[in-house]
Amino acid sequence: MQTNRILFSVIATFLYMHAGCAVADQLNRDQATHNQLTSNTYSPNSPVANHNFIPIDGATPQHQFSGAIAILEHTMRTEPAAIKPAVIRGRKTQLFPGVTLQFVSHGEYLVPVERNIIEPLGGDSYWHFHAGPGRVWSEENDDGMSRASFPFFLTNLFENETYNGIATFLYDDDSVSELRYQIVQQLSPFMVATKFVAWNQQPITYTPQVIATEPLLTQFDAELSDQLTWRDWSELEDTYGAGLFADFDTGIDPQLVVAGGLVIDGDVYVHSMATPYGDYPYPREMRHGVWSVTKTITGLVTLMRMAEKYGDEILDYKINDYVQVTANHDGWENVTFRHAMSMATGIGPGSINTNPNVFSDGNYDVDTDAYMDWMFAPTTQAKLDLLFQVPNYPWGPGEVARYRDRDIFIGAVALANLYRSKEGRDADLWQMMQDEVYGPIGIHHLPMSQTWETDRPPVPLLAWGVYLTIDDVAKIAGLIERRGMHNGAQLLSASGLAEALYDTDERGLLTGASNRYGENTYHLTVWHENYTTTSGKTYTIPSMNGYGGNLVKIMPNGVIGFRMGNGDDKPVEQMIVIADKLFPFDQYNRKSGKAVVVAKP
Repeated sequence: MQTNRILFSVIATFLYMHAGCAVADQLNRDQATHNQLTSNTYSPNSPVANHNFIPIDGATPQHQFSGAIAILEHTMRTEPAAIKPAVIRGRKTQLFPGVTLQFVSHGEYLVPVERNIIEPLGGDSYWHFHAGPGRVWSEENDDGMSRASFPFFLTNLFENETYNGIATFLYDDDSVSELRYQIVQQLSPFMVATKFVAWNQQPITYTPQVIATEPLLTQFDAELSDQLTWRDWSELEDTYGAGLFADFDTGIDPQLVVAGGLVIDGDVYVHSMATPYGDYPYPREMRHGVWSVTKTITGLVTLMRMAEKYGDEILDYKINDYVQVTANHDGWENVTFRHAMSMATGIGPGSINTNPNVFSDGNYDVDTDAYMDWMFAPTTQAKLDLLFQVPNYPWGPGEVARYRDRDIFIGAVALANLYRSKEGRDADLWQMMQDEVYGPIGIHHLPMSQTWETDRPPVPLLAWGVYLTIDDVAKIAGLIERRGMHNGAQLLSASGLAEALYDTDERGLLTGASNRYGENTYHLTVWHENYTTTSGKTYTIPSMNGYGGNLVKIMPNGVIGFRMGNGDDKPVEQMIVIADKLFPFDQYNRKSGKAVVVAKP
């Protein structure tokens, strides 16, 4: 798969990984200058090198920032010139959304008040908006003004793609310059067919405000202190030889890799975070819409938190005891939470051919219009009404696996209703997960797509919709690898995770896919592929896979591999081979009592 982004030259910059922002020392500013940003007639012709959005020999900001900037809805300049389709469900894809963003400066940081995804009120734009923490500084040629920049991404909450960008503006105590931005990287589009980059410079308004900084800044300081250690990829090459890692992305166009790397003993080695305009200057803040990796990162984790709270027996609770089923067939009668989260409900519109079984048969390629109506239905009830129109297969639950987002979603609804039955009508499942799982492992913000409700807490989709940083990937995958243990506390069901990760004799259902080492299976949101070492011993590799080539793999030795991008995955991922060579699976694995991350909290 090719992308229009390869039309642009890759401009080399570097990552300042420990602080989370690159600093462009030894460079002269030739773009986003004071004259350009304060001109009401200047219009950039294209994106520029990313280093123009970060400090260049910057000093402490001369002004504090506390207030809101308002960005009006406007047309983005893009390459190619037109985003197609131009309209999706009545919304225009070429329009940058109109949003109001509150920030407060904190030392060298620019901290956004709202850390969730913002849905614009009114307007015609297709896009929703998310701002991450940025930087403030001053430069000698800015005529006494201070300078700010921040990372952001566009998405649509009914989908899960991310279009990552950066923005900058000048400010003083009571005024701001125009806003310069560019969107320089994206994951696999779904509804939007065009791969594009975007840019513009637009007037913004500034309203100084007194913003309560507690607990905002205390939480931000905790967020910084909980960052994982990032190490240069070159450290691995220097230690083990560059040749070992030469094939890390073999068979995948490097233009289609947004980020990739390994987590070893709790430290993150990032292989790439490149864009066509240089490395992304806010690598720690870059969020990735990972599509169906969500099923494990949130679906499995939520199921196992509920099992830890209320007992493993919930896996065998029936869906129809917690969801009012209105289907005109009895296919839901014996479907359990385990069946739903294994996508083995026996419900679906696909063929009845199971020899061989095609896992994707009947997902959205058979009833595309009905699937899209369901996908874009905003409320829980609207989604359920459409979901129950789907027919059942001649087999029962637990017999055949068929890939269905709708199975995971009904599992999410059942979990939310189970939680309310235990804790009260207003109990919020996703808030519980943030308070009791993600927060304790050091994840302070985790944007997630949910249903839109007016009379009750929303339901997290769990089938897709989470937006992850690389640290989030490492922390959550690490928690799963440790079978739910964190700092001596059992956050997730150990026995449930043992089943999901094939520590027990329980095995999932065949997907119809295979590699040279055997057939792949799927169970409790986890893909399992086989890998045979040089000794002849075969291991199953638990994997989280998402549309377009997003993947996370938990190796038998505790190493975690990840790749975010558009390059799909391969029958045998080279990251598995590399992990085995680094710490041989036959020597380092849980069953031997030795794995490289077992001792990490």
